[in-house]
Amino acid sequence: MTIEADEEDVLVREDHPDATQHLEKQALKGTYYIVIFYAFSLSLRLGSSVVLTHLFSPEYFGVMQLLTTVLVGLNLFSHIGLGDSVIQNPRGDEPIFLNTAWTLQTLRGAALWLMTVLLAWPVATFYREPRMLWLFPALGFGCVIAGFSSPSLLNLTRHMGVGKVALQELLSQAAQFVVTLLWALLQPSLWALVGGRMASEVVRTAFSYRLIPELRPSFTLDRECVRSILTFGKWIMLGSGLAFLAQQSDRLILGKLITFVALGVYGIAYSLSDLPRSIISLFTSRVGYPFIAKFAQRPREEYREIVAKYRLPVLTAGGLMLIVMICLGDEFVLHVFDKRYHDASWMVCILAAGLWHTLLYNTSNQAILALSRPHYSATSNLVYCISLFILIPLGFHFYGIAGAVVAVAISDVPVYFVILHASYREKIGMFTQDLLMTGAFGGVLAASLLLRITMGFGNPFRGIHI
Repeated sequence: MTIEADEEDVLVREDHPDATQHLEKQALKGTYYIVIFYAFSLSLRLGSSVVLTHLFSPEYFGVMQLLTTVLVGLNLFSHIGLGDSVIQNPRGDEPIFLNTAWTLQTLRGAALWLMTVLLAWPVATFYREPRMLWLFPALGFGCVIAGFSSPSLLNLTRHMGVGKVALQELLSQAAQFVVTLLWALLQPSLWALVGGRMASEVVRTAFSYRLIPELRPSFTLDRECVRSILTFGKWIMLGSGLAFLAQQSDRLILGKLITFVALGVYGIAYSLSDLPRSIISLFTSRVGYPFIAKFAQRPREEYREIVAKYRLPVLTAGGLMLIVMICLGDEFVLHVFDKRYHDASWMVCILAAGLWHTLLYNTSNQAILALSRPHYSATSNLVYCISLFILIPLGFHFYGIAGAVVAVAISDVPVYFVILHASYREKIGMFTQDLLMTGAFGGVLAASLLLRITMGFGNPFRGIHI
């Protein structure tokens, strides 16, 4: 018996003669959902940022940046790849496997909340912010709520059921904004931001049970399923923990080097510049990875051709979004955000410029992960960590906040070469495609910057403070 998501043609037989065309059609449909969802999501995200930055001091966003970063760290250090296991495991559709994954999910959520209770005092003491003592456990309780999300989310992820999941995410974002806004109008405090996060988790979890109504979870811990999940997940957990140190430690390090006000401004700049990467990441995790995983058992040369065909439009779209962010991001900040956040303008351009190589290795890494080779991700994230912990303090020491921001932008360059090496070892090397796409990206970016300067808008990096 298998569980089927209630979207048309969700389950696909890989041995069907028209399997490739069928999966491509399904992936294209998923892409449409991603585009439509992110158009609304982006509008809501930008709108809420603009509105809330007028209501809250940058200090509040700085405090929340740190708390959220620590919570993300706890999540990633305990991330055993439940979704990835369901996607790549042949038993991923079986109720006993799904229920075992769901049970582990609930147990993990409860454990995470207990960790926030235990770590509240050390975190508050380290950052000399007593408000964190109560804010952190309250924020962490969202992990308990999220842990009870329906296993239908895992099932839909396996079969590229993007539409309903996208709607769920959009509703949870809207709930977070509405609750935060109403609370802030009554009392603009840090608790308004925490309350919005909690409301988001409640809506997300509640709606998840409407995605596949007939899929009702039950507490199950099948020994074989647990062993399979944990065997695959041990590398995911190591890689995710290192990914946290690599991708989130900038805020932890800067939290000790700069003020909460400056950290809040940096957080706004990072979230804006990261939009293109977030869009691509959403696509690769919801559509790209499940699509590629269907062909992982094909002959390696055929698999490499499928991956190359998949990467081409993804890199093209990502590159165009980055060019727009580099050329117009500063103007958006200066004309839309409260003046207290205007220093984020030059940060946006630097951080966005450093994301091209990130797109290159992210799209290759998905293809490697689909081959059940998660140890490469762990290795690359270890390299990223070392680079980050060296470059940020050095950059800040010599050039202040500007040096630290540049360090964040370039610190993952070594990761590209680790993934490049891994792709050639697995016989799916993409260096020629990367070289051609990088040349095209550089040419279009240079022309766009020249056009901007010709039109009198000047150099987008002109506001850098050293």
